[in-house]
Amino acid sequence: MLKSMISLLFVQGSNYLIPLLTLPYLSRVLGVEGFGKYGLTLSTIQYFVMITDFGFNLSATKKIADVQNDKVKVSIIFYETMIAKIAICLASILTIVVLVSINMDNVFSSTLYYSIIMLVGTVLLPMWFFQGIEKIPVLSFLMVMTKLVSLPFFFIFVKDSSDIGIAIFIQSSTNFIVGLFAIFYIIKNKLLVNVKYKDLSVYKSIHEASPIFLASFAISLYTMSTTIIISLSSNITEVGLFSAADRLKGAVLGVFFIMGNVIYPRVNKLLATNKNEAYRIIRTTFIIQGILSIAIIIFIYLFNREIVSVFYSEEYKKAGVVLIVLSFTILLAIEATVLGNYILLPHGYNKEYTILPMVIAAIHIPLCFFLSHKYGAIGGASSIVIGEFLSFIILLFVVIRKNLFRKIFIRGECV
Repeated sequence: MLKSMISLLFVQGSNYLIPLLTLPYLSRVLGVEGFGKYGLTLSTIQYFVMITDFGFNLSATKKIADVQNDKVKVSIIFYETMIAKIAICLASILTIVVLVSINMDNVFSSTLYYSIIMLVGTVLLPMWFFQGIEKIPVLSFLMVMTKLVSLPFFFIFVKDSSDIGIAIFIQSSTNFIVGLFAIFYIIKNKLLVNVKYKDLSVYKSIHEASPIFLASFAISLYTMSTTIIISLSSNITEVGLFSAADRLKGAVLGVFFIMGNVIYPRVNKLLATNKNEAYRIIRTTFIIQGILSIAIIIFIYLFNREIVSVFYSEEYKKAGVVLIVLSFTILLAIEATVLGNYILLPHGYNKEYTILPMVIAAIHIPLCFFLSHKYGAIGGASSIVIGEFLSFIILLFVVIRKNLFRKIFIRGECV
């Protein structure tokens, strides 16, 4: 597991850290408003990426991890998932075309077209497959190198705010390129076998992933939707300030989620074979992540101005306060992930896992409109923190009520 974790940290860390290398340049040449439009477009396409993923990153990973030594069963899961993702991707592209043609409140602009390649890359790059068979290292070098090679193109082709579309296309194209190589690798190394279409159950695959998707979609309503809500209730400058702070927060939060992507399939596998070891991993993850995130919050509070000045120009100085507010979501989000993804979901509490984010989203959306209208980016950030806090408290309550907290964190062993 350690080798897979290091590899996945290396790979997905590049998704968060390498783009930070372009932030000082893009934030300056695009300006606050241009950077706001850039961030708004990427936030919008992330909705469609999430819809295309449809929870398969967890459900398919778990199923493949359970049968990773049976090539026929692995192949069936692979083809079911890929067919489902292709269908959802096509529907998403059609939806984007409709939304851009409507162009409601200038939120869905033609810059979205430049990001469609990200959707195709989401289908082509089956990270869930490589996680399930625990062969993440095979993609590590290629993914990082592709992202590094793309960096010069930002400096060559993006010169001012009129080049927003080009910046979005470059940002969106890396997964597509790596996805092509991933499919080639699978075919060349014969990781799959031929199966009959009648043996596939695409509907069943979608149905099994739907609780995870609904929860993820609801969670996105109080994370990714904030950028869109600020653009509707405030102005594009506030969107730029929020996007600036949110990208820095996302880079930090992403490191924890990367480790979680490795731990999740391992915990699922151990829960079926060695519950004591699974519970030990859950406890250790919860404690270590909590300590690290608190240290990060203190660091951001003390040095937020310096952090912002490293990546952005003087016109972004107000983003420091927004970053302080958002830093609390680091602690709340990663610990809520342990309670939800590592405890409730593997123990079969799909209903609770799905309903909670919907409730939080119902609270967040009107609250975000109100706070961002009055306080701009700071208001939007505050609404996210409130939503994450409520989510963590409710998840903790549910885990305690199901007697899982005592079993995992106090007794430390299954009886």
